[in-house]
Amino acid sequence: MTVDNMTMMLAPHRCCLFFIIIVLFNVGPAFPPLLYAGESVQTSPGTEDAVKLYNFGNNKATEGKYEEAVEYYNQAINADPGFPRAWNNKGNALSVLKRYGDALVCFDKVLETSPNDVHALSGRANALVQLNRDDEALESINKALAIEPKRDYIWFNKANILVKLNRDNEALEAFDEAIRINPAFNNAMLDKGSLLAKLKRYDEALGCYDMAIEIAGPEVVGAFYDKAALLNQLGRYEEALGNYNMVNQLEPSFAEAWHEKSHVLEKLGRNDEAQECLEEYKEIAKNPKGCCGR
Repeated sequence: MTVDNMTMMLAPHRCCLFFIIIVLFNVGPAFPPLLYAGESVQTSPGTEDAVKLYNFGNNKATEGKYEEAVEYYNQAINADPGFPRAWNNKGNALSVLKRYGDALVCFDKVLETSPNDVHALSGRANALVQLNRDDEALESINKALAIEPKRDYIWFNKANILVKLNRDNEALEAFDEAIRINPAFNNAMLDKGSLLAKLKRYDEALGCYDMAIEIAGPEVVGAFYDKAALLNQLGRYEEALGNYNMVNQLEPSFAEAWHEKSHVLEKLGRNDEAQECLEEYKEIAKNPKGCCGR
């Protein structure tokens, strides 16, 4: 099988996802930044009781308890229906829970009174793209950029909408702008690398992964994994193996890395080691965990 007709096995946490959580929930699938995460609100907007409940919701969201977070945001909204931060973070929590229609209602509620709220516009774009309303999503994200053109995560979100629309050259430009604003934006580097690999610009893709590895941070495991996957497709098995070894070292519970490593070892004729990796994969897969710092 040639490189051209192979499907690149990306890190599972990044496949078919279009946005990234940057601030608030710090785990899981990718979505726009969740507003005011980890930030306890002490003053208005919001009544005292609403602010307290809102902060409880943020704490639950940070712990990954999104259903409980939604309940606290609901209580905050009941205490103060005009509390935009609670509406916005409720929308983001609902997006994490894949309740995109409900999330859209929340973002639209914010925009009724604050039509230039870039966080709500970005969150709205995320919900729309997940609902396959891509043109509306692009319109929303462009409006956010017109208001605040120096927000790296908004350029990143726009890039991924453009990827979905197969407007690849424009997507690359948007990724580049996100990286220009924030040179340490690893997720933008990784997704740019994936797009370059799709376009068969393999050396440039590997360069993106190398830059992400150099930057390090919690996404470095994903960078090693994606680099290994591309090297495997290119038939550079020894190099691929070295990168899978790094994934195993940094994230031993990343089951898929053991699985893919077993295939590389088979190609290298190291069948006993391949079988050991496969057994490790099966054992970890019994109790799956998150991976790659996301």
